[in-house]
Order: sequence, then structure tokens, then C-alpha cells
Amino acid sequence: MNYWTFDGDNSARLIGDETENENSGCAKVKIIRSSIDNSDIFAYTRKKAVSIVPSSSAAGLISECPTGEFKSGQRVFLSCSGKSGSDGASGGYLRDYVNVSTDYIYELPDVIADNDIVFIDSIAKACNLIDKLEIKPAQTVIINGVSVINLIIAQLLRYHQALPIMIDSDDEKLGLAQDLGVDFIINSSQENVPYMVKSFTSGKMASALVVDLDILSDMDELPYCLAMGGKIALINANSALKCYKIDFINILNKELSIFGIKDGDGKVSMAINLLAMEKVKVSPLIGDVVGFSEVPQLMEKFKDGITFKMNIVKCNC
Repeated sequence: MNYWTFDGDNSARLIGDETENENSGCAKVKIIRSSIDNSDIFAYTRKKAVSIVPSSSAAGLISECPTGEFKSGQRVFLSCSGKSGSDGASGGYLRDYVNVSTDYIYELPDVIADNDIVFIDSIAKACNLIDKLEIKPAQTVIINGVSVINLIIAQLLRYHQALPIMIDSDDEKLGLAQDLGVDFIINSSQENVPYMVKSFTSGKMASALVVDLDILSDMDELPYCLAMGGKIALINANSALKCYKIDFINILNKELSIFGIKDGDGKVSMAINLLAMEKVKVSPLIGDVVGFSEVPQLMEKFKDGITFKMNIVKCNC
């Protein structure tokens, strides 16, 4: 079995291990697609980082399954979330083959394209966030910054008949949000954000704010855009940056609540159904698609920054 490790300091290594143990009760899966997202990029670029096998989501073909739960050759999704609420699969999926507990393996309908499969965990995480927001139809939700998870959240908000407002400083990214059905956009580098939110909401301000911490630069003015009793949902926290400037006085005055979403536990099957029914479009969110041997060249592109799309590695292809 061959796999990549990210060692920090912009280092990626290909390792061959013929001695990897086949654990009892685990299935052997041939990986066909692996995800590369911002959490992997941070692991690649971070100084003096611990070596990891990247990729938290993958598509694969069952090679062997001792339990008989899956058939040889069956196409499956490999998640970081277990069906029984397990704490996470051991190691990443940027490999040619992997031995993994069937708890992390999910059946797939034929209608989902190979490249789209790696978005399922992101959709599941977004489903957990939507549930906790308890948003009602016609309520407005500010989404700060264009990213894979935020664009998925925006689509799910529209599916639940809520109104997302996307904020970013890049017209190209905001254009992608519009292409995916987001009607209200604000370019924070050109427009007064609180004024525009007030205009979009007829003075009521927004019911909630979604913040992807991986792409956040400043959230000081964002609580001003929320109505009394509004909610702030935090998602992703993979960067080395631990501190952000925020106005706590405004949070207290408006009695805002803050919560975080860690993963998509319990929502993977729902995410698969949403993707199969085309309630969420992910093909426009695909960035680079490269071969297994091209991982170093792909990561070199991100040594100075992150990505707002999902990058995919084609393994065994």
C-alpha cells in the first residue's frame, strides 16, 4: 500500500508500506478519489507540524470485506464520521488502498458522480449546522466568506426557504455564489456591510451569522448585522490563527448566542440523499483534479494560501 504524508513546512512524502496490518472486521478498499481541502493545506504548510496522512473523505471500491456487509467491487463513500458515532477514522484517505472499519463505509447510489462523492462529509456538517440554527422560512442568514462549506450551507438555506446573504471581498467568488442561487451578495471591500444588510432585511437585520474560521480575517463588525437574540455559528478551525477581533459589547447588548459545529456526525446518510436528489450542487465547487503522483505539484500551488474549492486526487486511475 502507498500513501502520502504531509509533514508541515511545505513537505509531502510518498510512503510505501507492504506490512500494513489488515485488522479483523475491517474492509480493504481501493481508493478512487480523495479530497484535499483547507484542513489538509494547513497541515502541509504549518511550521513544525506532526506528520499526517491527509484527506478526510474518499470514494472507493470494495476489494475485500470479511464481514460480508459490502460486496467486492461495490462503490462506497469513506467518511470521517462513523455510523455509531465513532470519534473519527484512523488516518487519512490519501492512499491507493486502505483498511478501514465498516463503520466508516457508506453505500452509494449510482447517480452520484465519483468526483462529487468527496463532498458528502461537508454536506453532512452543513446539515448539522442548519439543524442547530433552527432557521424558519424567510429568515435571513449572513454567510461570511465564500468557501466550499459556506456555499453548501447557502444552498441548504435556500432549500429550507431561508435567505442567505453572502459576504466576500472578491467579485469572482461572489459570482460563483450567484451562480448557485444566492441572490443577496455584498462585496465587503466596496460596500458598507451593516448598511447593506439593513437594506436587504428592511431594517430587521439578520437572524443568524455563519463564520468559516478557516477563511476569516476579521469579524469585528459582523455582530452589528444581527437582530436581537441572533445566533453566530462557527465552523472549521484548522489554521494556526487562534485569536480574532470581535465586539463582545455588541454580542451582550443584543443577547447573541454563539455555537460551533465540529463535524457531520449523524447526517451522512441525509447528505448522500441530498446529493443524489441534486438538492445541493457541488460540481462547480471542484478545483484541481490531479493524479496520485501529482500531489506535490498540487500542494505547491497552495504553499502561500488556501483554496475556496475542493481539490481532488484520482487514486488508482
